[in-house]
Amino acid sequence: MRHLIVWAITLCVVEEVLSARILAVLPFPGRSHHIFSTAIMRALAQRGHHIVEYSPFPPVKPIPNHIHVELHPRYEQEIKSWTYEDFMKYPAQHDKSIFGFKIRRIWEINYSVCEDTLKHKGIQSLLKSNEKFDVVMTESTFGEESLLVFGHRFSAPTVCIEGFFPWSILNSNAGNSLSIASVPDFTSMVFKNELLSFKDRLLNFISISRSLWHYHYTHLPLQDQILKQNYNFSNTPSVRDMVKNVSLYLTNSHPAVVNYIQPHTPNIVPVGGIHISTLDSPVPQDVLRFMDDAKDGFIYFSLGTLVPTHLMPKEVLTIFINVFKILPQRILWKIDSNSLPDLPRNVMTKPWVPQLSVLGHKNCRLFITHGGLFSHQEAIHAGVPTVGIPFFADQPYNVQYSQLRGRGVRLDFDTLTEETLYKAVIMVLYNPQYQENAARLASIYQDRPMSSADSAVFWVEYVLRYGGAQHLRPASALLPWYQLYLVDVIAVLLLTAALMVVAVYFVLRKIFRLFRRNTKPSKSS
Repeated sequence: MRHLIVWAITLCVVEEVLSARILAVLPFPGRSHHIFSTAIMRALAQRGHHIVEYSPFPPVKPIPNHIHVELHPRYEQEIKSWTYEDFMKYPAQHDKSIFGFKIRRIWEINYSVCEDTLKHKGIQSLLKSNEKFDVVMTESTFGEESLLVFGHRFSAPTVCIEGFFPWSILNSNAGNSLSIASVPDFTSMVFKNELLSFKDRLLNFISISRSLWHYHYTHLPLQDQILKQNYNFSNTPSVRDMVKNVSLYLTNSHPAVVNYIQPHTPNIVPVGGIHISTLDSPVPQDVLRFMDDAKDGFIYFSLGTLVPTHLMPKEVLTIFINVFKILPQRILWKIDSNSLPDLPRNVMTKPWVPQLSVLGHKNCRLFITHGGLFSHQEAIHAGVPTVGIPFFADQPYNVQYSQLRGRGVRLDFDTLTEETLYKAVIMVLYNPQYQENAARLASIYQDRPMSSADSAVFWVEYVLRYGGAQHLRPASALLPWYQLYLVDVIAVLLLTAALMVVAVYFVLRKIFRLFRRNTKPSKSS
């Protein structure tokens, strides 16, 4: 009995030693970002770590060892009030701007998110408390760099949760290679082929340069200003210095399937698809019967959670309805309306369905999607080809990449017609290469040495074990841009070359004058 008591006490002590207190400050009101971060929180909590999370979205299912504090920035209400016309401002602009993603707009939105977070009463109480945390988790490169101050305040290593794949700003902050010649940035949207043309590389270079310039000389100073106005503690480092001190980046990516292949430094860990194991929900019986009885298969149509599809103009809805009615396949349409005009008998509408379970059904033949990153990943995981109709953010990049990999076709809303939609659907349905490519990419996507959840937990615990694991951070993350990209070296070489040219010019000029003087005939002759 005594041995059992000692053993039980030992287990409790060991668990207390191994479990960490983790503070997660994730105020951005984007549900997709929340789905990704919640999957990470759940994996860490199941491992025995204690989570304190501040975010707009409480977990749908209870998470053990998890305390959630609701945080609702002003921008959350703005998103909810967006109309269909608000979304339609974006598609026509994507490929016409060299700064395609309009990332500045996202950063501007997040200024208010950061301000509201730092002014929140609960956050103010937290900052003034004597709480102790072993790790702080936040999202930085989406425009919330001032929130890195929580790592400084609690003297804890910072792990950044990045809701999308590595891009120019994240790569720059982590010290990773930008690979401008071979990896198109999703702010530029220039790629059409696997290998970038001269024009592609030129536009990619200009776009990335503009992004970095704006980030370092406009965005980060504004983040410093937000911190100065809302964080009243002394000896606070600059936001730029806190960015350099980030221990680890967990990215929503897969190195070979979801986005362009690019190198990764050890402090960037791809954990794309971590949410997939938590989303496999049962399908409502009427939907299940509809899918089971689809002898010719069915098409799943969803434009995500943000786009108010039910508010589309009648002429746009008519395009879809007229195409759907002439297809032999059934259509499962996720839309917040049950009163669409002239709805064909082969179409079922639902305000919500468990998307991953639907895509995984044996009769699912095609996914018509907006190309959001989670829909992009889930379609790849399920091996379902796509017809993509992107709106904004990373959606054009994802849809374009699917087309490049031969598992989908891209359409644009501003040029959408019944003819273009019908041709795209028929092409993907009846050309076997699309299904074959989708199946092959699904196999690659699922073939991993360890699950995304296990990978995320391992590397967060690795940071814990090694006190921030700064040895994962390359020296390139600490260098100013003019040293990192050898601008100072190139300038010295160009200056040296220019001086040599000038010196040679004057030497030759002197020699020429002496030659002319020596060959000039004398007056006596």
